[in-house]
Amino acid sequence: MDQIGQVVEIQGKNAIVRVRRVSACGENCSSCSGGCKPTSTTMKAVNGLNAKVGDMVKVEMNPGAFVTLAFVGYILPIIISVAAYMAAMRLSSDSLVADISALAALIVTLVFFFFMDKVPKKSTRFTSRIIRILR
Repeated sequence: MDQIGQVVEIQGKNAIVRVRRVSACGENCSSCSGGCKPTSTTMKAVNGLNAKVGDMVKVEMNPGAFVTLAFVGYILPIIISVAAYMAAMRLSSDSLVADISALAALIVTLVFFFFMDKVPKKSTRFTSRIIRILR
């Protein structure tokens, strides 16, 4: 998955790049009357080309890694929550206990992901990198 963005900060060997967030509508704002405003987000990318602040760059992320991260971030918490709900219903037959179990499982999963995101990673599989300086 490639995206084009602007370098906004340099952090050692990495660059913080602001990229436009792509939505389901395609953000063809000139022909749309929806009234939404294009949004942007920042991402960390390996700066192997020594891009400088203000440079427009092309950033690449492994497409398989992107799909894996989307699954882990969106689908896995739902699966864990549903599994906790079903296990609690089987064990207690009380819907309140099952509801609380599902909510607790969801919260624990999201907190776990939050703290795992802060742990330094040795693998570069999920790392974005700058592949070209555009201007």
